[in-house]
Amino acid sequence: MLTVTSRALQQLAALLLERAGLKITPDGYHSLRLALSTRMPLSGLEDSEEYVNRLRTQEDELRKLLPLVTVGHTEFFRDPKQFSALENRILPEALARARRETRRVSIWSAGCATGEEPYSLAMVLAELGALPIEVDLWATDLNLAAVEAAKQGRFASRRVASIPSDRRTRFFRPVPGGHEIVSSLKDYVRFDGQNLAVPVFEKVKPESLDLILCRNVIIYFDLPTIRALMDRFLAALRPGALLLLGYSESLFKVYDRFEMVEMEGSFIYRRPVKPLEPRAPGVGPKPMPLGALPPATPPRPSTQTPPKPRPTIRTPAVLPSTEALQQTLDVSDVKTPTRRTPALSAEFIQAARARPTNEMPAWSLMLSPGERLNAAVRMIERGDFVSAVATVEQLLVDEPNHLDALLTIGNLYSLTGRIADAREAFNQALHREPLCVEARVFGGLAALQAGELPEARSELGKALFLEPSLAIGHYLMAQIHERLSDHEAARRSYRNAISQLRFPQRPLAGHYPELPDSADAISRAARYALAALEEGPPR
Repeated sequence: MLTVTSRALQQLAALLLERAGLKITPDGYHSLRLALSTRMPLSGLEDSEEYVNRLRTQEDELRKLLPLVTVGHTEFFRDPKQFSALENRILPEALARARRETRRVSIWSAGCATGEEPYSLAMVLAELGALPIEVDLWATDLNLAAVEAAKQGRFASRRVASIPSDRRTRFFRPVPGGHEIVSSLKDYVRFDGQNLAVPVFEKVKPESLDLILCRNVIIYFDLPTIRALMDRFLAALRPGALLLLGYSESLFKVYDRFEMVEMEGSFIYRRPVKPLEPRAPGVGPKPMPLGALPPATPPRPSTQTPPKPRPTIRTPAVLPSTEALQQTLDVSDVKTPTRRTPALSAEFIQAARARPTNEMPAWSLMLSPGERLNAAVRMIERGDFVSAVATVEQLLVDEPNHLDALLTIGNLYSLTGRIADAREAFNQALHREPLCVEARVFGGLAALQAGELPEARSELGKALFLEPSLAIGHYLMAQIHERLSDHEAARRSYRNAISQLRFPQRPLAGHYPELPDSADAISRAARYALAALEEGPPR
């Protein structure tokens, strides 16, 4: 019989904090229980403490457990702008179209966790006047324990506190310790287990769905898995039907067969109405045309000019903070990055710290969040850090949970010497997405900028645990080892950076100037640094 002890939960929470930086407090132990109840039977173990001990040595198993743990971080009506689009445009139009065609409106909540998302959709559909017999709302998750909890529809009071009182009164009934979804609303949803990584969705007919929500799920997948999943989603959607991803998730330079539309300030993917062109077997997706989606980080050209022999590889992260704030970065010997971070004078730093958010041009407030962030990136490119800080800070006033903006402002703060503010920005990003690799990478850069080498190494280590194939992470870890004079570890990390480039490398969310961002750039930088080390101090 499967047992989960309090000691095992405490040990697992400590292990997750150590390896992934994921903080699970005792009131969140329910998510650990759900994760353990799913993974332990697959491992053949019934004793939870024995399973946790196995996790200490089997990192692959710990990585498989991580996405299941995060089901505790879902919420009702998550991402207000997306739900505004759902209430005002998407669901009314889908319902009207289904009624015209005398069929049910068909929706898939893929990765439903403990049910907050599908129940939120059901509330909106009920308020629109849809009857349960008019709706096929399929909610699935890999975590079968979470699915069973979702079917029960019971939630602690704190998890429904943000729902308006009229909705709570209509759709919930008080129970000891919280609230339960009323049975009439449960009739709208059918729950099921489903692994999104399988090659075929046997329960989904081609061109049968009006809407798929797969939010905050693909952040845990590698590029080949994402692309295969998008192929299956595309085939399952009706022509003109929609796909919603999480706020921080983008298909830019990953998958190009969806169209991008904007509704209520949210970017949404749509299957084209026209017939899809067949793709030759074995041919991956072509790069998405520029302009199809405002990218988190715009494409950056890289030069092919070979560097001089034995250069010193420098990025803003590896310079002491005083140099980063007072000198122009000297990258003339190495052509890996193509931009130059401007000299930051004392006057510049003082102006940056003034935080002139009230001086934002009126035109910028008319842009979408993605366009405003891209404008800030262009300001960084031309050396106007003061305006960039003001632009991103104002964006975060309007969009407090915008992940790309949080990461970018954290980087701007670290580059202008505001390390405490940078840490706070990255902490907010982690609160938004607890397994955000970028927050760990950039947090490590901020620590390195401040000369806090042990903290930098710890943050980069957590990033690489979450995403072992991240070549830029290995490259930056090598930079830290060099600063610590651990040349053997630096050589090993540079070699790891080069070897991981055999895997597709995804673009990082957020923006950090002067960071090698392409496979060629990372490879050149790592190889030249490795060559310099090999010819440098003796082993």
